[in-house]
Amino acid sequence: MNTPVQKPTLFEPDDSSITIVSEPEEPVKPNPSGLEPLPQIAPPAASWVSTKLFSLGFLLISSVFGLFCLWASAALLSSLETLIARNDILGWTALALVIIAVFSFCLLILKEFIGLWRLKNLGYLRARGMQIYDENKLKPARDYLRDIKYLYEHTPERQWMLDRLTGLSSQIMDGREMVDLIDQEIGARLDKDACTIIANHAKKVSLITAIAPGPFIDMAAVAFLNLRMIRKIACVYGVRPGFWGQMRLARNVITHLALSGGIAITSDLLHPLIGTSIAAKLSKKLGEGLFNGALTIRIGLSAQALTRPIPHVKTKPPSFSKLATSSLKPI
Repeated sequence: MNTPVQKPTLFEPDDSSITIVSEPEEPVKPNPSGLEPLPQIAPPAASWVSTKLFSLGFLLISSVFGLFCLWASAALLSSLETLIARNDILGWTALALVIIAVFSFCLLILKEFIGLWRLKNLGYLRARGMQIYDENKLKPARDYLRDIKYLYEHTPERQWMLDRLTGLSSQIMDGREMVDLIDQEIGARLDKDACTIIANHAKKVSLITAIAPGPFIDMAAVAFLNLRMIRKIACVYGVRPGFWGQMRLARNVITHLALSGGIAITSDLLHPLIGTSIAAKLSKKLGEGLFNGALTIRIGLSAQALTRPIPHVKTKPPSFSKLATSSLKPI
């Protein structure tokens, strides 16, 4: 059906018989923020190729690992059946050993997860202590003191520090002073133990580098001593990391060195290395030993900064120059 087309007509503006009808306007929604609404953008289509779950590398590694587990399980069950068929004592002994091995593996995995969680908790406690210091509230400060005491109450050699801290904290009615007290009574004493470990390992690294017969032995010894030093520093501050926890801590130490400018250590190392020993200028091996010892101090201070659960508010961080001067003495 065709709609008739209305022809244009002439009319006078003052004609009272003409009625103007306007379209109803949409109600304006209130905007209390006063900001213009952002345009609605449709989310991009998800691509299964770009997701980590369905990536080809993940599927390949998962399938290979699954096949290996199936093969190992089938081979183990076949061996157990053979042993039980031959001799009941041998078969059940082998089964008991398998159960012990699986149980030990599960405990090892649980220990690694606990170590990783405790390492993460150290950073959380440090950030929380700094926040409490800025907010200056007493109740969160007392809760923070309780968590710090729980971290060290299982070590008998720290018990006297905790008893002294408990006696002094009962007289404090200010959150900022509480964090100052924890830093002075616990953090400063732990820093002394950590600095002793750093200085001893720096001396060992410097000596081994100077007398090592080959570069590979030198590198292996330095890497082993640095990893051992990082583990001991973590133990001082209340965490005994496992293998993966130690590797993650070492990675975090390297990242911390890179972000804080510790990799570019030329300006910090030139003064202690040149001023420590004249023999280092005459011997290449002694110079390398002093350089590796100073780098070990850098790594130790970075590990100390990452594992310390108490922020430096009353005390100052250990000085690199003092440690280098006291530990890297002429050989």
